[in-house]
Amino acid sequence: MPLISNEFKCLPYLKCREHFMPMSNGDIKGKGYHFTHTVTDGLRAGGLWLVMQDDSGQTAGNSGDIIMFAAIEDVDWLSGSQIQLKLAIRHWGKVTSTGIQHQQLEGQVYPLWQDSYLPSDDVLVMRLIQCTNEFHNSELNNATAPLSTTHFNTNWICWRWLEILPIPLDKKQRLLKYPTSKLCLRYLKKIIRQSDRIK
Repeated sequence: MPLISNEFKCLPYLKCREHFMPMSNGDIKGKGYHFTHTVTDGLRAGGLWLVMQDDSGQTAGNSGDIIMFAAIEDVDWLSGSQIQLKLAIRHWGKVTSTGIQHQQLEGQVYPLWQDSYLPSDDVLVMRLIQCTNEFHNSELNNATAPLSTTHFNTNWICWRWLEILPIPLDKKQRLLKYPTSKLCLRYLKKIIRQSDRIK
């Protein structure tokens, strides 16, 4: 479903402890009446919102919070004990209603950060490639790879780190709400450099 920046969409939603970011693909499993109903509604609507949730159950579903728009690429209803979804995350939005409603969530499609590029010798790029090679991280393997091997899309790099690092939900929301990727870059580089010093 093609989306337009600033378009308002009232869609079904799923709460996710895995925080998928734009320019990636995601797999979600679930079962039960509510999950089945949400998937069916999402297929009819052309997609759904993904609401970030942390391990304590806190969700980022209040007005102004960043949510992800996911297109449902495939549904496996029968292979396992749970329904399996394949999602494509290409857009994000911000919650525009006063909070999560019973079945649906109203959000406004939000412009992605403006593109910029990092050289291959940037610390975030080098450590991300190293992490991918060493651990074969499933989130990274599912991500849409940047086109260039000498310069990497800054947004792509930031979003991959936000997917794999255990950053508190409120901090992650603050980084995503910033109008450019600059704050996220500074924060991530600080974390990686501190980690390198500890090693």
